[in-house]
This record gives sequence, structure tokens and C-alpha cells, in this order.
Amino acid sequence: MPVATVREPMSQLLCQRLEASFPEAERTVALEKLKFLLRSIQNVPPITHTPPPMQPANPWPLAQVYQRLVLPEDGTPRGPLTADEDHALRQVHYLYEVQFAPKLENADVPGIRRPQSEIHARLLNEVRREFDALPFPPPRGEWETSTLLVAADLMVRAMLNGVQPTEVAIVASQEIPALPGRHLGGVKVHVVAWSAAIGLPWHTDATANPNAWDPSNPLGNEGNLLRAPVQLEWMDLRSLQQ
Repeated sequence: MPVATVREPMSQLLCQRLEASFPEAERTVALEKLKFLLRSIQNVPPITHTPPPMQPANPWPLAQVYQRLVLPEDGTPRGPLTADEDHALRQVHYLYEVQFAPKLENADVPGIRRPQSEIHARLLNEVRREFDALPFPPPRGEWETSTLLVAADLMVRAMLNGVQPTEVAIVASQEIPALPGRHLGGVKVHVVAWSAAIGLPWHTDATANPNAWDPSNPLGNEGNLLRAPVQLEWMDLRSLQQ
């Protein structure tokens, strides 16, 4: 069961290994991007189903990062890794699997258990589509930060509920006005997720939505998004420092 854990995403040893493998001008950006990615999935168990990406010709960026962390360059720290450092490597391996996960096929077929990374990749694409459809200006100029964090949060909630969600919808959204001295405004959304293979619960109260509910035509009844198994309230504010 996922458990919230607070830990530094990268130890000094791993930071030194990574920094030594990048040109000086790229080191800070590369390290900060990796730290954020690791923080974004800090509560997602990094369960993988493929061997570590150690092939030298592997073109995926996170495969190259993994190799730089595992095979330190001359002059960088060696020696055994701590439990937290091993966890960070598993996280990078997991992120790599999410990065190269194939498009999810037959998402509406019941009884198929998918690799966790494929479900996570599907959630990223679904959340990205939903955010891009919002009529509000995105915080910090783009939605990607929110996408990464929301998809990870949905993943944890889904695992706690024993669900492998394949569909995502934003069922409510609002723009938050700026608060002088506190923030520059932002957005608040209610996000839901469910499995296409299981479907959504049907309306049980004929008066709840008379325009959708027809007892004589059950095949025409609409699913109730507010009864989806995974629910999340999310708020993203533009900080004064951006």
C-alpha cells in the first residue's frame, strides 16, 4: 500500500555523479529537472517490470540518466549505495518505463492487468489532454508541472482503491483570482479517474438527473462521473517569485 514518505530525492553522491556527466552549463538544469521528477512520484511505489536500462545505445533520456548514476565517471564518488540511493535509482528506472511505455490498447477489455508504468503513462496523457482543454491561462505558462503531479496523485489513489484507471475527466474547474502579497492567481479543478474496462456506476436515483435517467432504457443511462472510484481536488497557484 502506498505510504507518504519524505526523503531527499537525490543524495550528494548521486548529485555529484550526475553533475560530472553533463557539461557545466547544463548541470544545474538537468539536476533540478530530475529532482522534480523524483519528487513528483515520491508517493508512488516504483514497481518496474523490465530490466534496468543499461544498454549503452539506449536513446531514451532517462535511460542515459540511469546509466550515469549507476556507472560513475572517474573522479566521482563510488562505494555502496544507501537504501535511499537505491530507491532513487528504482524511481529513475520506473520513470524510464513510464517514458517509453507503449500506447495502451484495448483499454475497455475486462480482466487485463497492465504494468503499472503503462497505467501511469496513460494517466499522464489523459490528464495532459484535460488540462489543455481548460479555458484558463496555465500557471507558469504551461500545464506540464500540474500534469505530472496530478497523474502521480491519481496513481496513488487508484492503487489504494485497487483500480487501474484508464480514463480521466475534469468535472469542475474555476479560476482563482490573484491575492496581493500571496500569489498571482491560478486554477482549481476536480479530477476523476476510472477504468474503461469496468465502467462508471450508473445513476440509481431516477430524480438525480431526469434528463439522463430512463428506467425503460437502461442502455441509454449515463455514468455518473461524481461516483468514479478515483477523485481528486487540485489547486495550482502562480507564485509571486515566478
